[in-house]
Amino acid sequence: MNTFRTSLLATLIASVPMLAFAQTAVPTAKDPTPPPKAPEWSESDTNRDGYLTKEELIPFPSVLKRFEEIDTNQDGRISEAEYRAWIERK
Repeated sequence: MNTFRTSLLATLIASVPMLAFAQTAVPTAKDPTPPPKAPEWSESDTNRDGYLTKEELIPFPSVLKRFEEIDTNQDGRISEAEYRAWIERK
């Protein structure tokens, strides 16, 4: 293989990771902030009761500040169903 082909092949191989990274989705001007991600229930539900409290949501401030809106039955905790319904309303 001549030097040009070797250089071209090396450049193409080196650019593969960059091409994969370049296709990562980013928020657009129409949607500057993505919706808050669902908490990882298995990790956030520290007492394993199937609900998230304000204390358990401290690591998720975007969800915590909307706690009262999400907690539709006003029982002081958010079920996964309440959270997913809130996301669908948005």
